[in-house]
Amino acid sequence: MLLESGRLATEHRKGCIENQSGLDRMAILNRPRSSGPYPDRDIACQEAVEQSFLLIAQGLKPDDITAAAGGKLVPQLMALARQAESVGWSLEEAEVAISDLSQNLLDDMAQM
Repeated sequence: MLLESGRLATEHRKGCIENQSGLDRMAILNRPRSSGPYPDRDIACQEAVEQSFLLIAQGLKPDDITAAAGGKLVPQLMALARQAESVGWSLEEAEVAISDLSQNLLDDMAQM
């Protein structure tokens, strides 16, 4: 992840498709390996939503990222959690993954 002119950029943006609104660009999300628990399922969920999260985060205010780190997802991030749910993740694990990614992003920004 790179920070350029106050905006996030990722090195890889391939695999993106337009979502139904046509306004945002979302990556295709990976499904869980199985429907039941498995080691590091939480990490797999973070990896599944990370690219889309970073794209959405570009348009969010720092306060929105802070709120998400505390578990209060803005509508754009809630839509991502629902998208993850639609491919097999539970809504709760998607929300936790997005909150964790938000905290990681805040930590990365604080180190710059």
